[in-house]
Amino acid sequence: MSGLRLSRRAALTWIVPGAVALIAAAAAWDTFRHDTSPSADRGDGDIRLRGSALPQPGELPGTLVFASQTDCRTRVLSFATLTVGPAGPAARCGLWVPPRGDLAAVSLGAALGFQGSRISLLSLGERPELVGELGVVRGEPSWSKDGGRLAWCTAERDTVLLAVETGARRRVEGCRPKIAPDGSVLTRPALDFTRTLLRDGDVALDEEELTRAFPADSDGPLDLVGYDVSADGLLAVVTVRFESGRRPRRLLQLWRGEQLEQAILLPELTLPAGTGRLGDRVEFDPTGREVAVAYRGAGKQMTLVDLERAEVVIEPTTQHGFAWSPDGDWLAVSTGVEIRILGPEREEPAYVLPVGAAALAWR
Repeated sequence: MSGLRLSRRAALTWIVPGAVALIAAAAAWDTFRHDTSPSADRGDGDIRLRGSALPQPGELPGTLVFASQTDCRTRVLSFATLTVGPAGPAARCGLWVPPRGDLAAVSLGAALGFQGSRISLLSLGERPELVGELGVVRGEPSWSKDGGRLAWCTAERDTVLLAVETGARRRVEGCRPKIAPDGSVLTRPALDFTRTLLRDGDVALDEEELTRAFPADSDGPLDLVGYDVSADGLLAVVTVRFESGRRPRRLLQLWRGEQLEQAILLPELTLPAGTGRLGDRVEFDPTGREVAVAYRGAGKQMTLVDLERAEVVIEPTTQHGFAWSPDGDWLAVSTGVEIRILGPEREEPAYVLPVGAAALAWR
């Protein structure tokens, strides 16, 4: 993976015990990692990870919820025991998991006419199980931090906000929803290009405000790409301006209420048509000190910005999912073949997990 250099300790050294049970477990794990046959037995029991590049049991907090790269089935990796639990039902590789709560959302397949994906709720028990289908979702759904609410864009190009416990629903104008910590829902008009950010259907930032961050001599069409809100209410917005005679200029804008606090120039990439745009996914870390800016989907590029230093600390790099530890100290980045755990300096991986993940979340 460009931008992430492996340290010496990251070279995997597998321990192959002589006991038959452990050999069987290793064989099941190898099948789980590499076999792509839909009918293959991928070892639905617990699998214990072994290797010199792993953390000690209990050294890292929480669990990783991930979609297997081989078959997209959801699994849970416990850092307390370094075991991977039984696989959930077959699904596509779309996986959206809140920091807390008992449910996740998974993609079951493309909708008729390719107007979105069929999304279902998944219970994150000992073995993940489907508990109900939401319907057709355009783009990606958004969870509240406590897992109590879920928002998604419908085929009608508006947003539904679901209260999970009661089943109550309300509709909000716009798409690409993001549930803010105060309970409001950020969206943007359901257009290919837009210059307006909405909060609960009302204008939160308009074209004049979003243009303010660009140089005075800058001119050309403006597009609002992605956004997120930190726990203390700081709003991160990615905008791009298409200027004549030069490559598009992409900014990470940071807003506190109606006050623009900072604008950071982002690296620009050129990818084949149909891959989306850098900034389709914008995500704060749990502490609010970092912002990840990425293309949507697995196998796409992401970059990481340190807000205290106002600089890019991970240059654009291909990833199949990323997630911070609950305290924000650690960052997990999937290469599709393994998961690399970066420490606070975000340099060489401190640990490497032999897990092929197409999407992941750290809880």
